[in-house]
Amino acid sequence: MKIIFISDIHANVIAFEQVLAGIKKEKPDQIIFLGDASTLGIRPVETLDLLQSLGCPCIMGNHDEFMIEPHKIHQYTKDKLVLDTVEWSRALHNERNIEFIKTFQEHLLIQASPYIRIFCYHGSPVSNMENVRPDTGLDSFNGLIGSKPDTVFIGGHTHVQMLRNVHGTRIVTSGSLGQPFVGYEMPPTKHPWAEYTAITVSGKTYSIELRQEEVDIDLINKEIRASNSPMNTFISENW
Repeated sequence: MKIIFISDIHANVIAFEQVLAGIKKEKPDQIIFLGDASTLGIRPVETLDLLQSLGCPCIMGNHDEFMIEPHKIHQYTKDKLVLDTVEWSRALHNERNIEFIKTFQEHLLIQASPYIRIFCYHGSPVSNMENVRPDTGLDSFNGLIGSKPDTVFIGGHTHVQMLRNVHGTRIVTSGSLGQPFVGYEMPPTKHPWAEYTAITVSGKTYSIELRQEEVDIDLINKEIRASNSPMNTFISENW
């Protein structure tokens, strides 16, 4: 079984379309979306329509939740630029988009083979706002990581691809399709590509591929700069 994990599109529909064209040629058994579909970028409606057309399981990211429960963003950030841009993004959503976002799941457990499971979330197993990094504690995984490494954990949120080995158990961050970050520093610098992850399971074994896909950055930035998004200059200049 081959599963493709995409995350943190953030309304970058150009990158989404270009990556998806390659993924479809590969004909994976499943595509899983790990959250944060339609804010910060400039084409949320097109992004959500394309995502919905896949008919794939979708995880509720923090930015997705901000679209249906706006007050929750204040638990996450006080940054005026982010607050203004998320509000700008929300105004572009229609009722159909909001109803689709309401169908997103908190997490998902996939039995990929009789021996291997994959646990999907956005930030961490207990919070879509929590950052899981190479050096963070693993309290959020308590009771989930056993002595037998039969579960792969995968999320998004940080925009930084990661593969962490914890006593044989792998914890993966898929990377961001729409805004892939070089590191955890803020303000971020972005890679000139899109990122996603493929996991292939065969019986008792599996492989994890952290992938980078070339996308048309010039076209993306041209569209961003032509928009009236509060974050358009910041997004384009940090790419």
